[in-house]
Amino acid sequence: MTSSNETLRRVEVRCNGKDRFVKCFCNKLVQKSIVPHMKKDHPEVWKEWCLDFVRLWNEGKSCKQIMKTYSTSNGRLLFSWTVIEREIRKAVEQNEAELKVSRKDSVKEWEPSDFKIEATTVWNFRRRGEWAVHKGDYRGNWSPQVPRNLILKYTQPNDWVFDPFVGGGTTLIEAWITNRKSIGIDISPLAYKFSEERLIELEEIDKRKLSPQLNETSRPILILGDARYSIKLLSTHGIKDGDIDLICAHPPYLNSLRYTETVEGDLSRIGDVASFCEEIGEIARQLYTLLKDDGYCAILIGDVRKQNRMIPLGFEVMNVFRQKGFRVKDIIVKLQNQDQSTEFYYGKSSLDYLIAHEHLFIFSK
Repeated sequence: MTSSNETLRRVEVRCNGKDRFVKCFCNKLVQKSIVPHMKKDHPEVWKEWCLDFVRLWNEGKSCKQIMKTYSTSNGRLLFSWTVIEREIRKAVEQNEAELKVSRKDSVKEWEPSDFKIEATTVWNFRRRGEWAVHKGDYRGNWSPQVPRNLILKYTQPNDWVFDPFVGGGTTLIEAWITNRKSIGIDISPLAYKFSEERLIELEEIDKRKLSPQLNETSRPILILGDARYSIKLLSTHGIKDGDIDLICAHPPYLNSLRYTETVEGDLSRIGDVASFCEEIGEIARQLYTLLKDDGYCAILIGDVRKQNRMIPLGFEVMNVFRQKGFRVKDIIVKLQNQDQSTEFYYGKSSLDYLIAHEHLFIFSK
C-alpha cells in the first residue's frame, strides 16, 4: 500500500476559518479528525494504514515524513505525526508488526572529544551528543551528556549503574563505554526493542575493532518489566539490596508524553498527580533499598501544564523521594533544546511562557 491508493485519493480536508472538516472516501463529513471515524466505520482500512506506517518507518522515514506522505488530494495533511507515532507503538505492543531500529550511517567518535564534567547547577546542551551509537530517534530520550556527567562524577569503573526507565538505552550505552556494569528496566516493548538494538550495534562496532575494546563482563543487562518491582527483577540477576552505586532515572512527566498505548502499569498513562506520585513513591522505596549507603540517585523530571496552569511535578516528585528517606544533595536546572512537544504551543496567546527547563535532582542515601 502507498499513500496514492484509491481510498486516500478520495479523502479531502476542508478548512473554513478555524474549523476543519474531513470528507472520508465514504463521503461522510467529519469534523477535525478522521481517526475516530476510521476506527469505528473502516477498521480494516485503518489497520492497513497503520501497518503502512510501520512499513514506511522500517524504510527509514520519520513520523513527520510519514505524515507528509499521507497528504490528501488537495495537499492538506490528514493527521499529525503524533497519531502515526501512537499507532506504530500500538502495532508493536500488540505484536501486529515488527519494527526495525535504524542504525547510524557512521560512528565518528567513540567518546566525545571535547567533553567536560559540568561545574554549575545550570546545564545546557544545545546539541544532543551523538557519539558511539547514540541517536535521537526515541522520543523523550535524554541527552547522553546527562548520564555521562553523572556516571563519571559519582562512580568508578566496575561500579553498578541502574536505570529504571531505560528508554532508548542511553544510560546503558554510557555505562558500557565507560566500563561500568549496568542494568536497565523499561515497561515499554518499544523501548526494550530500541535499547536492545542499540547495544547490539555497539557490540558489533567493537568487534570490527573500530573502538576501544568493550569489557564483556560489563555488558548491560536489559529487562522488559515494571520499575515498581525493581527489587524482584534485579534479584533474578543476582543483584541484592545495597548493590547499586548510582541510579540514573528519567521517568515520564505524567501523561504529557505517552510511551505505551496498551501496557498496564505504565506511568505515562497516568494523568492525575496524586496517583502518579503514589506509584513513584513505590518506585522510590525500592530504589532506596537497592542503593548503597554512600550511593547516589539522580532523577530528571519536568513540570507540566494542565488547563493552562503549571503543575510543579518536579518538586512533587522531589518531596516523594525525600519522604522515602533520600536526602537532596543538589538541584540542577537543565535547559531544554529542540523539544518537539513545544511546537504545539507556539502562537497560543493563552500561554505566557513555554516550559524550557527540567529539574535534575541528585539524592544521596
